[in-house]
Amino acid sequence: MSLDGTVVKNLVYEFNNEILNGRIDKIYQNNNNEILINIRAQGKKYRLFISLSGNPRIHFSVLEFDNPQNPPAFCMLLRKHLENGQIISIEQYLMDRIIKININSRDELGLDTSKGIIVELMGKYSNIILIDNNDNRIIDALKRINFNVSSVREILPGLTYNPKDISNGIDPCDDIDITDLIIKYPDNVNIKRFLLDSFTGISPQMCEEISYRSGLDLNINIKDLEDNELSIFSKSFDEIFSLIKTYSFSPIKIYKNEIFKDFYSIDLQNLNNNEKEFHESISEIIEEFYNSKSIRDSISSKSSNLKKIINKDIKKISRKIANQSNELNVALNREKFKIYADLLSSNFYKINKGDEKVLVENFYDNMKEVEIPLDPTLDGPRNASKYYKKYSKLKNASIYLEEQIDLGKAELNYLNSILLNIDMAESPDDFDEIYEELEKQGYIKKRNRKLKRKKNTEENYLIFETDDGFKIYVGKNNKQNDYLTLKFANKKDLWFHVKDAPGSHVILKDDNRNFTDKALIEAARLAAKYSSISTSSNIPVDYTFKANIKRHPSKKPGLVNYTNYKTINIKKE
Repeated sequence: MSLDGTVVKNLVYEFNNEILNGRIDKIYQNNNNEILINIRAQGKKYRLFISLSGNPRIHFSVLEFDNPQNPPAFCMLLRKHLENGQIISIEQYLMDRIIKININSRDELGLDTSKGIIVELMGKYSNIILIDNNDNRIIDALKRINFNVSSVREILPGLTYNPKDISNGIDPCDDIDITDLIIKYPDNVNIKRFLLDSFTGISPQMCEEISYRSGLDLNINIKDLEDNELSIFSKSFDEIFSLIKTYSFSPIKIYKNEIFKDFYSIDLQNLNNNEKEFHESISEIIEEFYNSKSIRDSISSKSSNLKKIINKDIKKISRKIANQSNELNVALNREKFKIYADLLSSNFYKINKGDEKVLVENFYDNMKEVEIPLDPTLDGPRNASKYYKKYSKLKNASIYLEEQIDLGKAELNYLNSILLNIDMAESPDDFDEIYEELEKQGYIKKRNRKLKRKKNTEENYLIFETDDGFKIYVGKNNKQNDYLTLKFANKKDLWFHVKDAPGSHVILKDDNRNFTDKALIEAARLAAKYSSISTSSNIPVDYTFKANIKRHPSKKPGLVNYTNYKTINIKKE
């Protein structure tokens, strides 16, 4: 993510336009890494959010945060020094990722004081530092750093704050002759390394843009540049940073495969128009980006964890079905044991106790001789009885095994539908529904938590409308599928589902008109799209009236039986 010096300069510009001369109303510390400052400025209320978590950032926020009843010590310190204070300036150090907010306030004696809150956005070295502006003395920091943590720079109360300790590069917005700088540069490195090592606030994203505008490969060594190439490079560099120097920002959202993947503060010409979207506020872009990223990361993590659980159960049930199928094959071959029993019953005179086998004529097979194994500890009648009992036991076992195999297959279908539900989940609420369902079904332990979800989440299904006005409803998970099919749909509605595979329940709503072929095809296409075989070249979709749908005997969510159906084949376009 490109929260580099250019983005920080854009943020500082925006902050100065919005909250300069504003007063600090209240300060909160949500956790060990986040500070929220409420500010009143220009008749408005602003919430300045600072985070040092995995993605260090600062921006205005419109979101609500949970604040602890007992504020941490650093939060109380900020309140003591900054609350009711007036913001007199907001600065960026050079063009680095360091922002300083200067605040005038009064101390306990009513005397005027000048404090500075410094936000360093330096990856894992990020920090929030409170200093006294009179002597740059550190009052305290969110993260205290001693020599046991860093041998380069200490951040402790009483020490003097000096940003040069961590940032001593050239400000690219200064008046510089980059051609002269390259000529005098001591090392022969490539263009990218030269830019990153020489200047503050330049990111790989910016390097790519300079490369695109100049037409020069970043891997070219600077000492190999011809005079005309140096001129082009210098012109492109000056063109970009003259925009930044004059605050001519054009904040953009960057999309990859229609997903909001990054952002920047100027128009990146190396991107296609369909990869970027312009916006007025860089702060709003940053908040939206990290919120959406947080949701994506959360969804990815939950998806991975749930899939591990479900796939483990699928493997276990598949092994169980395989073993039961082997047992069933044995049970289905039970007829020979009844034949043995019948033949022994007709040949008791040939059997003596202690015999291990007997050769008899099989009147079921043209009197061919057959050898029957015997239990030498039993006489003829008891050997026959033993075979009759074995036959009866296998007959009962086959009935039981067939039932269990059917239940196992239904459970596999159900678990595969859960995998599809996971892939279709778009929000934390969707995953909470899946977790809740799996808890009820006994696949995972019940979690001790309170779900903050919207009411009637079963009604968060997808709704479409055909060109000729028919409404189509698509379930995103088993809860929604059950609701649509078993509660929402009426007898005259058409129900669609991909054949012999997990998929969404799709309802084509009756509105007292004859269903058009176009509506049927569109509903079938949606059933194919929202299924586990959506990428197949030819997808069969069954459809029938809702009156022909019944809940599956297994009672598993989302599983039904249906009759009197027709099939539409959807071919991939």
